[in-house]
Amino acid sequence: MNLLAHLWLAERTGTSAAGQILGDLVKGRLDHTPFDAEISRGIRLHRTIDSTSDAHPAHRALRERFRPPLRRYAGIIVDIGFDHALACDWRHYSSEPLEQFAARAARRVVDEWPTTTSFQPPPVGGFSAMLTGYAEAPGIERALTVVGRRATRRNPLSGSLDAVLAEYPGFAARLPELLASLEAALDHHLRRT
Repeated sequence: MNLLAHLWLAERTGTSAAGQILGDLVKGRLDHTPFDAEISRGIRLHRTIDSTSDAHPAHRALRERFRPPLRRYAGIIVDIGFDHALACDWRHYSSEPLEQFAARAARRVVDEWPTTTSFQPPPVGGFSAMLTGYAEAPGIERALTVVGRRATRRNPLSGSLDAVLAEYPGFAARLPELLASLEAALDHHLRRT
């Protein structure tokens, strides 16, 4: 799952939106970090979402559909594909319009952003536009390009839009099952902590 799904799940669980975003940036153990308990909890939940999603049969099956050179990056492509499916079928998952949710979630991320980190918060307007962009091809392409630039080696992500769009029926069909599993995993995690 990519950013939209992480923020939707943060909303559903009442946990830190900033922690969900920092989960992609902060590496290693959280025992001695400068983050407060709520941000650390959000980072841990981000990691739970990622590990549960990556191990899920729906995610694995969709990754298998990508051939080299995309196979190596199939996990990233599938995460973005699921965000595309979530954005396209947003009304099924929220009574709040996607644009309104995205603006509120972006503001929430910035408002919660810890001052104790060297990572900079995303600009509200651009971040909100990126979240709503998952519903359209240019937004998906932008997400793929941004993630591709963050990678340490050359990769085909910026050219993989057609592959994401071709697999859309699979993303849309498997999304409800994956989200239900993620909500159950987060519920279990939250009851333990």
